[in-house]
Amino acid sequence: MKTYLKVFLALGLITLAAAVTWMTDNPLAGFLAASAGAWTMEHFAGISILPDDAAYCSPLVGLKRKCQSPTMGGAKRLYIVLTEDLESEFLTYELAKTMGQFTGEIPLVTGKKFVEIEAWYDTTKFDTEMKVGGGFTQSIEFKVIGYDKDIVKLTALMYEAPVNVVVVGNDDKMYWVGQKYVPMMFEAKGVMPEKGTSRKEVTFTAKQDGLQVPIFPLDPTVTLDVTPLIAD
Repeated sequence: MKTYLKVFLALGLITLAAAVTWMTDNPLAGFLAASAGAWTMEHFAGISILPDDAAYCSPLVGLKRKCQSPTMGGAKRLYIVLTEDLESEFLTYELAKTMGQFTGEIPLVTGKKFVEIEAWYDTTKFDTEMKVGGGFTQSIEFKVIGYDKDIVKLTALMYEAPVNVVVVGNDDKMYWVGQKYVPMMFEAKGVMPEKGTSRKEVTFTAKQDGLQVPIFPLDPTVTLDVTPLIAD
């Protein structure tokens, strides 16, 4: 019944626009008359001729200026998980709009865990961008020192492996990089110094675009199930 009423009102507005246009010989006057009629119905009678499920922009929220205080930058831990070990896509655009962070249990497949990477000091960084019409872009980089069997094994295992990453800052704040269905895939570059005391190192980098969300903060209550590192 409500749909029929909207159709009837829409026809009435069209008739009003046509009549005003005919009487004034001015199409703009007809358009303005119809617009005024639609505005009056919506604001005084609570009736809109638009579909109930019409898409609207979400209301914006303000952002209060925050004073900068001394903080500890850098990251002390990285945790990596295969996206196939996640049961569902739990970081969504709707969650980003409403909460801005994730709180709860990470939906890991039973028996699956994160692995820990101890990157070298002051080498871990991430970036996130928002692009009009292109969603969000995320990237991450870290370095490990040396070049040995453990690094070679990790490099081989991560070849074209779809993963997500949790970065834990030196201030203990956690950030999730990637999504289940838009994963990160790492590239690696190893460097042997030419001479002197320069160090051998391997740089791991990953970048992905077309994500639904920026890099996501995790609530401090979130816990990760991690495979313990094997002692040397």
